[in-house]
Amino acid sequence: MFAFTSSKKSGRTIVSVCAALLFVQCVSAQIKLDKITKTVRDATTLMNTTAQFVNAANRTSAEFGKTVKVVKGNNGDDVRNVPPADVTKPKIKKGEFTNLKWEPVTYFDGQLFPSTIISMATYKGKIEGEMEAISRPLGFRIISQKANIPLKWEIECVDKKYFDKLSGSFLYAQAGSEVYLMPEIPWHYDELAKQLASTPINVYFRLFDEDDNKVEKLMPLLLRSVNDCLYQYKDLDLSFLFTAFIQEEDPEIDKILKEALNTKMVTAISGYQGNEENTHRQVAAIWRVLHDRGFQYSSITPTAGTSDKMASQAVRTFDNALKTQQANCVDGTVVFASILRKIGISPLMVLIPGHCFLGYYTDKTKKNVAFLETTLLSNSMYLNKAKTAAEKNKAYIEQFNLALASGMDTYKKQNLKDVRLIDVDKYRAYVKPIPF
Repeated sequence: MFAFTSSKKSGRTIVSVCAALLFVQCVSAQIKLDKITKTVRDATTLMNTTAQFVNAANRTSAEFGKTVKVVKGNNGDDVRNVPPADVTKPKIKKGEFTNLKWEPVTYFDGQLFPSTIISMATYKGKIEGEMEAISRPLGFRIISQKANIPLKWEIECVDKKYFDKLSGSFLYAQAGSEVYLMPEIPWHYDELAKQLASTPINVYFRLFDEDDNKVEKLMPLLLRSVNDCLYQYKDLDLSFLFTAFIQEEDPEIDKILKEALNTKMVTAISGYQGNEENTHRQVAAIWRVLHDRGFQYSSITPTAGTSDKMASQAVRTFDNALKTQQANCVDGTVVFASILRKIGISPLMVLIPGHCFLGYYTDKTKKNVAFLETTLLSNSMYLNKAKTAAEKNKAYIEQFNLALASGMDTYKKQNLKDVRLIDVDKYRAYVKPIPF
């Protein structure tokens, strides 16, 4: 018999963290008390302003959402709607602005993830809190006690093959507000898709005054491999980004489905056109094909660059996993989920502390879920005992049921608050597959 269980979506995860900078000023005189008072007030204002820069890295995403305004593009033309008397001209002295503070924004500890950038490239909606601009990881953080400051900005990558220089104008409108200017970067996606190893790159961030005098900061960043998947940032659970590696359009899937039909375990690949038993049989036939292709479990440790604020995992692409016939728990889940989506069976990625396995809905109403331990693909316990063709066919079913029972047992043993069920259908609405 094929095993399956009912379940409800549940779980969350993930942690938090830190970073910083600092600065101050003062003066004195006796006669004009009001001048002294103003000097003290200005110094206090400046201290308060820089204190906000110091504390920014320690904020939760909820706090970020309350205190920060994120803007996505240019609003420089808004200065025309401001009376000239209310405009504050940006001032530069000794290579620094004197009436505003700013710094480059480079999310994820100064690391760029091609898999995130590519898979989120077409997303036009809004993700909550700090990740409102998750596919725009570069920008400017600006704060001032003055209002209506017109600025020109520029971002330039020294190595032009990753993205073209971009520029624009911006009006810092509200005094005391903390603004993140996060423009859309004109990435060269074909180059990002070829990025197989981590590479350091240099990026210039520039702000200009009205006379085109500039203040620039050069930031060395690490461009990660396209196989590296970011799944945690501070207190944000980004594990849904694993779905970028599920590739239901890979042409190799058609070959696998043909082989699945050749097993005679099913008469048709029909998705949910049948009962739950038929759904299980289709998955079992696919499991048999991958088993016979010689898939081996291959553990991969977290990628270099993981920190107390950020975590990432190396994930093989569907194509690479098939070619190497190796898969860790995430890889195996990605391979299965890719094939199931192709045939119209809705998969889940089940994440628990230190492990990932496959779930799939057994019918189109999505009421019942089965769990499959994909790391057992290389297990041949029952097959090793089979002598005849009939015994071998029965052994494949027993091997598959073993993987089902193991997946279900793992799920049942978890504290539900530690379980993350990622419904691939849901996230496919805005996380697109990485090109093969």
